[in-house]
Amino acid sequence: MEFAVKFLMTICAASLAVALAGCAGASADVQASGSLSAMHTEGPASTSPTYRLARTPAQADANEHLPYEALLRAGLAQRGFQEGAGDAAHYLVSAAWASRPADVTVATGDCQGGCAPAEGPSLPWFGHRYVHTLTLRFFALPDGHEAYKVSAEKRDRSADAQQALPYLVAGALAKMPYAGAPQWRVKMKEAVTEPGGAPLMPEVTSVKPLAQ
Repeated sequence: MEFAVKFLMTICAASLAVALAGCAGASADVQASGSLSAMHTEGPASTSPTYRLARTPAQADANEHLPYEALLRAGLAQRGFQEGAGDAAHYLVSAAWASRPADVTVATGDCQGGCAPAEGPSLPWFGHRYVHTLTLRFFALPDGHEAYKVSAEKRDRSADAQQALPYLVAGALAKMPYAGAPQWRVKMKEAVTEPGGAPLMPEVTSVKPLAQ
């Protein structure tokens, strides 16, 4: 009996070690459509593409601080984008950020026979799973047509949506504009924070297309 108990404890410990080993890094799944190739051909070769961030009227009136904006500005700057104003911008960039429990389905149409959960029930001793998403849309100015759209999704066991933001932004921008495949897996190191507590984007370790 004692041997059986020890054996089971060993199996559980090994399983837990494997599970925790997966926490050493993080990953995000990315989908993209459209192209930003025009930004390399407009004007002189030395001209950097410019953008301005879109806000809803309520956000603009309240001058609300949006937690993803600083990360997004830094990431776009690293890729040669400069923030412009008014008619000086080549692109209007909108961002949609959301989090939900993984066992809650987001239906895009009528459910026939009921909507099934996105995932099975979580194992309670590991905590509940959550899905965090960030979608960026680039509208070309002045006509406003959607030139490019990219969505990053991260799944984890943290209900704190802001912890996922650095990974989502890094994943969405890692290989922009993600030409050659519709879906990608971006792997990253664990994110760190500045002394003041501001999050920094994690280092990307690999970007690979997902098999269809």
